[in-house]
Amino acid sequence: MNTAMAYACVASRSLDKRHSGHSRWSKIRHSKGAADMKKGQIFAAITKDILTAAKEGGPDVRFNLRLATAIKQARQADMPKDTIERAIKRATSKEYSNAEQAVYEGLGPHGVALMIECLTDNKNRTVKALRNKFNRMGGSMAPVGYMFDKKGRIWFTRGESQDSMDQMLEKAIEAGAEDIEDLGEERVEVICEFSELQAVTRTLVSEHKYAVERMEGTYIPNTSAELSDDQAAEIEAIVEDLEELDDVIKVHCNIS
Repeated sequence: MNTAMAYACVASRSLDKRHSGHSRWSKIRHSKGAADMKKGQIFAAITKDILTAAKEGGPDVRFNLRLATAIKQARQADMPKDTIERAIKRATSKEYSNAEQAVYEGLGPHGVALMIECLTDNKNRTVKALRNKFNRMGGSMAPVGYMFDKKGRIWFTRGESQDSMDQMLEKAIEAGAEDIEDLGEERVEVICEFSELQAVTRTLVSEHKYAVERMEGTYIPNTSAELSDDQAAEIEAIVEDLEELDDVIKVHCNIS
């Protein structure tokens, strides 16, 4: 399964229903599938992951699991080696020496809450660009962080182990998972405390020999907006538009 297909979530099997509200949104976001995703879009998203990971944890993959995972994802997507190396060098360059991570909040159409993760060296520029986007969509920048819980998310497969799916799910729970989903194709999603993201990932990789495809911080809604399919599609378009901004890394929303 290539990296592009990793953006298509299928059947879920939830351990803890507290955070299961993200499932339907995840399916809607990825319903277009890999065939409809342009390679340039995939590369741009992965490059942002590499930039953020390298800026956050340094350029040495031996000590930066998130960067190692992002690079693995890039290779699976057939991203050229020099493109990967340029992204890592850019994250540690003088150009990015003043760049910092920031999260902005806002309300979009239909009362949907948005959490926007950014990496920026000019917050005034970023805020201005985001405010323009919110004005155009008929929304506003407003505090909505209380509607989300910051968590860690890991996608992994069997890797070198011979474990069954039930064993994989059980060991994920033992490693610290609060919520698990069987994504199909022998892929599992784990939601854990954000502070435990590195520890849970190391346990899955080092102790159980699983292959981690993706690890990241994420925002899981604790209260959800109920939308029609047409309204959800409208929000999807808004999220894609926001994520095209250079400073924006990722956008989270509270669609159930």
